[in-house]
Amino acid sequence: MAEADYYATLGVRPGATDAEVKRGYRKLMRAVHPDANKDDPEATRKAAALNLAFETLGDPERRRAYDAQRGRSGKRPYDVWAEQPDWEDIVAEHVPAKRTAHAHTVQPLIEPEEVEVDMAELRVQPRVRRSITVTNRCDCTLKGDVSTSEPWVWGPVGQIVVKPGQSARFEVEVVASKVAFPGLSRAVFVARDWTGVVPVKITGFETKRRRPPASSAAYVPPRRRRAVRPR
Repeated sequence: MAEADYYATLGVRPGATDAEVKRGYRKLMRAVHPDANKDDPEATRKAAALNLAFETLGDPERRRAYDAQRGRSGKRPYDVWAEQPDWEDIVAEHVPAKRTAHAHTVQPLIEPEEVEVDMAELRVQPRVRRSITVTNRCDCTLKGDVSTSEPWVWGPVGQIVVKPGQSARFEVEVVASKVAFPGLSRAVFVARDWTGVVPVKITGFETKRRRPPASSAAYVPPRRRRAVRPR
């Protein structure tokens, strides 16, 4: 049978002080003591496990010997916790709580509000660039990536970092050969706790029209030739 991890049993870290070990033992013993849990058939076993762990870790000499033996075992903490019958409670106590989402004191600013590119400009230049600026007005560091909703708008590759009180400028590129009707896209700056969206619009966009017939005269089908039978 695998040897129990006394630190996990008492719910303390391996580097805990003697006072922390004692507090952990008393806290758990009050919760599992048989006198307070008469309906729990496992109460006696749980209390015995706590007593055995505290007898070892509460004595400096025994604790040093236990730490030396434990260091030679080479087991990871999670492997040791998995061997305990109450491993779920142990993991819940040691895993840090989920980090709360950051709330900006002032929301970041993304400019311009909209990017417009005229088709006349795209007929002259195969690729047209426009600049977008993100200003971080909060006291945090803003990190994010740029994405676009249509293949005819290209954005920068890699993460953009904006320090507190500073601005960062990136460019998006409109590729004329890939522009498709109706000529609407978006450049999106996506950070962990903020998203900035700038619409990209093609102006002067016209769909192809059918050419009118060369003549307005009524269509006359060609006459069919009669087959000549040999006599």
